[in-house]
Amino acid sequence: MQHAFTIDFEDWYQGIGLPITEWKNFEKRLHIGYDFLMNLLSKHNIKATFFILGQVFENHPYLVEEIYKEGHEIGCHSYSHPFIFNLTPDQFSAEVKKCIRAGDAFGIRYKGFRAPYFSIDERNLWALDILQEHDFTYDSSIYPGDNKRTGIQNYTKEIHQLKNSLWEVPISTFRVMKYDVGLGGAFFRILPYRFFKKSMEDLTKTRPGIFYIHPWELDEKHPKINGLTPRIRYPHYFNLSSTKRKLNQLVKDFSFTTLENVLQQQQAYTHECT
Repeated sequence: MQHAFTIDFEDWYQGIGLPITEWKNFEKRLHIGYDFLMNLLSKHNIKATFFILGQVFENHPYLVEEIYKEGHEIGCHSYSHPFIFNLTPDQFSAEVKKCIRAGDAFGIRYKGFRAPYFSIDERNLWALDILQEHDFTYDSSIYPGDNKRTGIQNYTKEIHQLKNSLWEVPISTFRVMKYDVGLGGAFFRILPYRFFKKSMEDLTKTRPGIFYIHPWELDEKHPKINGLTPRIRYPHYFNLSSTKRKLNQLVKDFSFTTLENVLQQQQAYTHECT
């Protein structure tokens, strides 16, 4: 079984709740994690899905061009990395339109979307209709379970088609005691690799896994900001030194492809069963 290797492509200061007006004040270090990821994917002949933040198109156009030329899938990760449930429908639509314009400049037409912080939940399911209106094929924003700031408890973990024809590809989660743990990100760094591997093997016996990572997780020396809440500081900075080692082992233990390819496999299976 092939699993989806997905990357939420953003710089270290863009995913910790800082307003976009302050981003210009921070050191740009996206290239550090980018270099490692591109070398890793090339070495193991993996095509991945990069959910690229809209402003990255403006600040790092050469990185976007290289990702595209290497044949990786490019998805949309919003423009300014907001919690989507804090936006109005008009504000969300404006975010999506800015990303579409940025992609058009590179000849890129998105098929997939992922909300920052997986922030489409029961408060804002209307966002899925807006994605369908903008001709997206699939969304991968819903966290099936409770991660204390978003998520939908008891939501199906299966890839499925919504009533509006959009496909939903929920992020993979598994249980650790009373917590719903995502397949990647901080959980990948926090858990011992053997435990993470066993959990991934168990949950993917019946479905492909949707793994995710951020480039800044491969940059253990990126700056630390004072005054962050423990909820933000701990998962952002904890055990960054382990990420490279664990990723090197992960791509040896499992087979990966783009999320689009995983979805196409599911669509073909669904067609055969109907």
